[in-house]
Amino acid sequence: MESCISSLKPGWNGDCNERAVDSSRLGAEPFLPAADGASQMRLLTEITESINLGDSVEAVFQLVYDRLREFLPYNRIAVAVADEKKERLTIVAARSDGKMVLGKGYAGIIAGSSLEPLFREGTIRIINDLQDYLVRKPGSESTRLIVREGMRSSLTLPLVVRGKPTGVIFFSSREPHVYRPEHSDFLRSIVGHVAIALERSRLADELREKTEYLENVLQNSADAIIVIDAHNSIRTWNEGARRIFGYEAREVLGRDDSLFVPPEEGGAETTRIREQVEREGFIKDYECVRLTRDGRRITVNVTSTALRDRQGRPMGRSSIVRDVTQEKKLQEDLRNSQSLAAVGELAATVAHEIKNPLAGISGAIQVLRDAIPETGGRREIVGEILEQIHRLDRTVRDLLTFARPATPSRQDLDLGESVAKAWSLLHSQPAAAAVRFRLDTDGVRAQADSQLLHQVWLNLLQNAVEAMPRGGDLEVRVTGGDPVQVEIRDSGSGIDPAHQARLFRPFFSTKTRGTGLGLAITKKILEAHGGAIRVESRPKQGTSILVEIPR
Repeated sequence: MESCISSLKPGWNGDCNERAVDSSRLGAEPFLPAADGASQMRLLTEITESINLGDSVEAVFQLVYDRLREFLPYNRIAVAVADEKKERLTIVAARSDGKMVLGKGYAGIIAGSSLEPLFREGTIRIINDLQDYLVRKPGSESTRLIVREGMRSSLTLPLVVRGKPTGVIFFSSREPHVYRPEHSDFLRSIVGHVAIALERSRLADELREKTEYLENVLQNSADAIIVIDAHNSIRTWNEGARRIFGYEAREVLGRDDSLFVPPEEGGAETTRIREQVEREGFIKDYECVRLTRDGRRITVNVTSTALRDRQGRPMGRSSIVRDVTQEKKLQEDLRNSQSLAAVGELAATVAHEIKNPLAGISGAIQVLRDAIPETGGRREIVGEILEQIHRLDRTVRDLLTFARPATPSRQDLDLGESVAKAWSLLHSQPAAAAVRFRLDTDGVRAQADSQLLHQVWLNLLQNAVEAMPRGGDLEVRVTGGDPVQVEIRDSGSGIDPAHQARLFRPFFSTKTRGTGLGLAITKKILEAHGGAIRVESRPKQGTSILVEIPR
């Protein structure tokens, strides 16, 4: 570190408490500060003002280095501070009129070093012949480094704040035999101010680190952390709030917190939350619906805590808001899957029990019909019975399809050709006669099960045709990428918003005929492929269905 700090890295050795007091060695009268008391007072005033202005340790140290020359001979000054446990000293500032070898960042252990009595007991240290000391203490790395810089004598004083040592300050000169005990008497007031500056800087650094840490936690939390004042205006808006709600801080700061509440609440919900927080001090895990910047409705979990001043008067509240939309969806999906598993098992059992007797009934009815003459009036009635039996048979087949796990047998498939094949079976139906069909594809291919996808296209195209009883436009666009996208868009009657959330539920249907299993089976097949299906529809404006299939 500085002269006679024997190897500051693994530890300091030796006794450096050398004090040159032999007058024959010292030469003439001891050096005393040449400047008068007024000059000293001005310097102390400058240092005090620098500290009060909150200048950094570097700034105060530079002032000391520049101004102290008129009172004390030196070519170099350095300051080292102790760590929190008072185990190590580290140089935090150093200035020299030449090249420095021993500079900022150099550190070593206090225990067992020559600085230990100085640091522990507040004594000073004077070494007026560093070269002679290095001969006697060749293991002192710091002395070797300081001598390499050309220094020949040194004066070291402890830095003390409120009676406790916090570090040391080193003065070094290129001339030997320049330091006297009288110098330390003058320097004690100076280094006392330096110690205060160091302590203040340390406290400021700790405060800054804690503030930055808390701000970092606040800003980078995945949850929204929002502070609302007593007038319900938003005062703090972190990055989590931006991600959840989509608003930048400049768009919401100062605005009322009802900004995110759905219109139908009319402010009643925010009033209810505020009153409970003021009454009980907090509200925990309150689940509600909020609006994002782009109009989406999300489910959030709110925990809000009252903020009060020292007199206990309400200042507002802080709220942590967590988006649980996906979590709620997963819970709903889990409940649905459990219900569907039970329904599927029941459906499979019922279907098997019905299928064979139904086949026997169908065969018997056909025999009876064939025995009736073509002109017989009863033949038409029997034919209607057969039609209803066939309808029951289709329902049973749908139940079995829904109950069975969809296991794709993948092969390389041209999706455009797959859609075209399905349409070829539907376009001859009377209901499709007035439908203008268009297929936009460019040979996009994917690994998929041709039979299962054929059933998907039949279900979706059939629904589109039935949505346009008077005809209309049906467009299918196949686009590449991963996943591949197939969009089926019709110009039909659209879907009531109240029904859209239930479209893929088994047995849900708005038709007078049908099992309500078509879209449920379609979704199941696509999920078995690792794909997905989304629906966008507006009444009287048509429907767009987007199918995604991994390439």
